[in-house]
Amino acid sequence: AKQTHGAVKKLVDPDYGTITYKTIRKNTPFERKIADESASALEPSKIKATQSLKTRNRNKKRDNQYPNYNQKGEKLMDQNVESIYLEDELVIFYDDDRVHIEPKANDGKTYEPRACQEQSWARDYYPTCNAFHQMDLGRPYDDPDKLLKPRPDNELNMNYIDHGYYRDVWITEDNPWLWPDQYRQEKLVSAKQYGVLHEARTSKLVARAYRSSALKTLQMKHEYDGDSFEEVQLEAVIMERMTYSPRVMNIYGHCAFSVMVEVIPIEFEEAVVFDEGYATNDEIEKRNKNGLRPYNNFTSVEKLHFALEMAESLADLHGFEDGVIVHDDVQVCQWLRRPDGHLVLGDFNRATIMQFDLQRNEYCKFNNGKGFGNYRAPEEFAAKNLNEEIDMFSFGNNIYALLTGLWNFYDTDDDGVVHKKLIAKKLPFVDERYRERSFEERKLIELMEKCWAYDPSERCTAFDAVSFLREVVKESNARIDGATSS
Repeated sequence: AKQTHGAVKKLVDPDYGTITYKTIRKNTPFERKIADESASALEPSKIKATQSLKTRNRNKKRDNQYPNYNQKGEKLMDQNVESIYLEDELVIFYDDDRVHIEPKANDGKTYEPRACQEQSWARDYYPTCNAFHQMDLGRPYDDPDKLLKPRPDNELNMNYIDHGYYRDVWITEDNPWLWPDQYRQEKLVSAKQYGVLHEARTSKLVARAYRSSALKTLQMKHEYDGDSFEEVQLEAVIMERMTYSPRVMNIYGHCAFSVMVEVIPIEFEEAVVFDEGYATNDEIEKRNKNGLRPYNNFTSVEKLHFALEMAESLADLHGFEDGVIVHDDVQVCQWLRRPDGHLVLGDFNRATIMQFDLQRNEYCKFNNGKGFGNYRAPEEFAAKNLNEEIDMFSFGNNIYALLTGLWNFYDTDDDGVVHKKLIAKKLPFVDERYRERSFEERKLIELMEKCWAYDPSERCTAFDAVSFLREVVKESNARIDGATSS
């Protein structure tokens, strides 16, 4: 602003008058004045009630807009209200922004209003923005491998690594001179093949994981709007609550549209699914001409253990003591591998924290918008009356990929074709030879078919899957021990 010596008035907003300020040279503090009373904000003392509180309460009670109370001051629901007015009665009785009154029952057809309450922790929000503001994506950081000598003022190295549909992924790593003892050990990490596309990059990530984190930022092609903000916030809330689980990725921080998480260095999908995961029937028949040959290199025992770890992580979500969490985007790519070989589940920006029906003491089914892609449960294409069982149908698809190294409907990448097949209750083709190939694969097919039940109420739960697979692991170990001893 132009420097002046006298008082200056500037009209900032017609509802709030003008701001009067004087030159800084005279050390006069900034001063706010309402210049025109006609343009000023409302004065609380001038607001007059249109009716007395007693009259208002009497009118609300007459119009059935006021809840009933007993002698102890406890709110009572009118038990004699007609069914057609029950929805309005629930709105009056609960009178809570966290309670959503839904007119229909969980079947989506019967008029039977529900009072669906959000979990108390669902909107707990603890951003750590200062940690994010310390990182500057706008300028290149010095690569420690190319520096002639360390620069103490440059403690962080940052590299763009990959992206999904919604977000870019950056690897932020402390420069090695901050970890002098551990850095010496990095050089001793032996090179290893992980069965992924980027072997060299993966080897570096494995060696540097102890001083690294992954920063996920929203891609600029997407809107920075309320919906995107809530999705990222929801992911942060869920990951914070799931910190106790060793099967769920750890979160280090969250701010606005970004999250910072631990580095899980080994891609899992690239080792499970061959190439793009599609093949023609002629190609498969030719490959299996002299015996069944899956498109991945896992042993049947490895497939069994991977399936168990995936089921256990889903059980952690579905069995969370403070409320059921639905992942809502179960795919092989959502699991990554730690260097010790164990799987870790991540990516919760589509997740749903199920609300609880205070009327019937059960969880409220939900609507998550129409399903897209070729990996979803049939009921998702109707986009209503969903629960955690949608995860289990997709988990069955994961088992199929583990078994074969291909996607479930490997002969087409047309989502519309797959939608029609699933709605018509047509399931992926399973080569019967897998049942005879090994004990473990036979049991995996048995579980997969339970996950693919068309009716969600008849579908295998995550807890059923974990119990089943743990028993299969015991039997598998006993068979291996028996074969070894003989």
